[in-house]
Amino acid sequence: MRIALMTNNYKPMMGGVPISIERLAKGLEALGHQVTIFAPTYREQQEEENVFRYSTCLNHFIGGIVLPNPFDSRIEEEFKKNTYDVIHVHHPVLIGRTAVYLSRKYNIPLAFTYHTRYEQYLRCYTGNFMKFDGIMIGWMRAFLKHCDFVFAPTAGMRQYLINQCRVEPRKTGILPTGIEQQNFMVSSAGGDEIRRQYGAEGMPMLLTVSRMAHEKNVTFLLESLARVKALYGRPFRVLMAGDGPDRESLGKYSVRLGLEDTVVFTGSIPNDRIAPYFKGADGFIFASKTETQGIVVLEAFAGAAPVIAVRATGVEDLVEDGVNGILTKEDTEEYARRLTEFLESVPAGENAAGHAGKMNYHAMAEKAFQTAALYKEETVAFKAVHYYNEMIEEKRSAVENGGQKKRSIHLLPGRI
Repeated sequence: MRIALMTNNYKPMMGGVPISIERLAKGLEALGHQVTIFAPTYREQQEEENVFRYSTCLNHFIGGIVLPNPFDSRIEEEFKKNTYDVIHVHHPVLIGRTAVYLSRKYNIPLAFTYHTRYEQYLRCYTGNFMKFDGIMIGWMRAFLKHCDFVFAPTAGMRQYLINQCRVEPRKTGILPTGIEQQNFMVSSAGGDEIRRQYGAEGMPMLLTVSRMAHEKNVTFLLESLARVKALYGRPFRVLMAGDGPDRESLGKYSVRLGLEDTVVFTGSIPNDRIAPYFKGADGFIFASKTETQGIVVLEAFAGAAPVIAVRATGVEDLVEDGVNGILTKEDTEEYARRLTEFLESVPAGENAAGHAGKMNYHAMAEKAFQTAALYKEETVAFKAVHYYNEMIEEKRSAVENGGQKKRSIHLLPGRI
């Protein structure tokens, strides 16, 4: 099978969508399929055999991303060089419209993955105006009518697509981002080295991995950590990995909150070097409300790090409160209180304090690891092929019968 994966952003940009696309492509290729990734051009990009780079209008756009040029005629020229069986697009705007055009013109089934809560992003950058919810949902409904199948990363997001975006249930399925095998293979020594590097020996160490941007709600984490510092009363370390337009201002705010001896902004960590950070962390903190899945949540689980997160769609499909992590309201007092209880259960914290915490840390860490095992990369790629074959068969039947044949998708068992 030959698959075209189309995106508005990709490496070297660090983010959930580029990671998801790269892992899906690797998984599909491992199963013997041919993949071409259509991605915009970046100044710092590295050439890859299976990636076609189309032109960019602006190198710096909102939040530091590029503004791609979906009208680049070379996209269709490259597309016509191969006979594609499926188009799988990862954005509804810009390249999304190009994907719809190519799907119609060449009669190729079109799949779409709903990666981002776009109405939440609009709220972050324009204020909390409810009118954007209706506008964005209406726009999404119009786009999704052109798609033969729509993937959601989690069960909760699939229900959102059915209820709010009015996608027929038979045209939706769950396809999360897969976790690479290397995330499960990091030794304890690798995690210990990260702890030594950041002076976290003999104390609990927390981690977050995120773009340092407004929509990721990092300010909430910093304000909560300031409360934790007062409640916990003992040393602990927090690594904030990632880069973005707000990194400098967040660093200054951290100092104003008195966290300069607790929080370390590490900058961006390449994806092939991040696994030891998860392994070294005792817990992963997360406050974003714009995620449809939260890849980093699963990566934390693969490192046996429980996740302490703000309750939000997508994340709450993965984190079970009190089982593999903690879920709280977006309230700094509640988040700080639960996080402090968690720190008191961590072995390093227990030894320092001389008493056991209220939670069973080891049971929570083990359950986190077990959750991650359900989302291995090869499992996700196999399921994608299952859906692609259904799409191809329906398209073929529609052409032969001169109409649209109803399809019955039988979901595979399991969490994904």
